[in-house]
Amino acid sequence: MHRSAVSGQRSAVSGQRSVVSGQQSAVSDQPSVVSGQWSAWHRLLACELTHKLITDY
Repeated sequence: MHRSAVSGQRSAVSGQRSVVSGQQSAVSDQPSVVSGQWSAWHRLLACELTHKLITDY
């Protein structure tokens, strides 16, 4: 009875480790997402500035 509880705890710990490694991979993926958002925002800003220059002339 006691041994099965210990093995259950071990499997829970290994499950937590896999969740942590999943979180780490998600965090490592975030910079690429942020840079993608930044480039999109930068393009939008450039378009707005170009449009303002054209309309000002």
